Amino acid sequence: MTVREFVDSATCYPGPTVRYRTEAVLRHQPPGIGMPRSITRYDKLLATFEELIAAISDVQEPMIAALCSSWESTKNGYEQAFRSGVTKSQIASGMEQGLRELPMLFHEIGGEHRARLLNVLHIAIAKNFPDFFKKDAALLASVVERNKIRNAREYYSVRHRIDELEGDESNIGERERLYKLVDQFES
Repeated sequence: MTVREFVDSATCYPGPTVRYRTEAVLRHQPPGIGMPRSITRYDKLLATFEELIAAISDVQEPMIAALCSSWESTKNGYEQAFRSGVTKSQIASGMEQGLRELPMLFHEIGGEHRARLLNVLHIAIAKNFPDFFKKDAALLASVVERNKIRNAREYYSVRHRIDELEGDESNIGERERLYKLVDQFES
C-alpha cells in the first residue's frame, strides 16, 4: 500500500479540512516518506554562510581570506559541539550573532570591496533566511520606539541597520537617531 492509498483509506477524524487530516497522517510516516522535515534556523543559517563564503572567496582581502579559510574548521567545530550535546538552536544563536557582525567586519574593508560584500551578504540572507530581515525589522522597531538598546542582540541589530544606511543620504535622520542609541548603549 502506498502512502497516498494509506491516507485515502484512513479513518477521518475531526479537522478543518482534508489537507490537515492528510498532513497529520503523513507526519506519522517514517522519515523520507510524505512531508519533508522542517528546515531549522540552523539549516537556514548554514545555507546562508555556505553561499556567502562561496561568493566572496575570490575577494583579495586578508580579512576575507581568513574568514573563508576558517569556515571549514568552524563547521567541524559545530559537528563536535553537536556530539557533545550542544543543540542546533544554541549553535544557531551564535551563527545569527555572527551574521549580524559581518557588516561591521565588512565596514573595515576598502570601499571597492565593501559594497559588493554587503550586497552578497544581503542576497545570501534574502535567499536562505528571509525571516531574518522580518525579525530584525520588528526588533529594530521596538528598540526605536523604546528609544533604548537593552542588550547585545539589540545593539547588533541597530549596528546592522546603520551599516545598511551608510552612504544613503536620503536616510540621514534615521541613521543619526540610531547612532545616538548606539552611543547611549556604549557609554
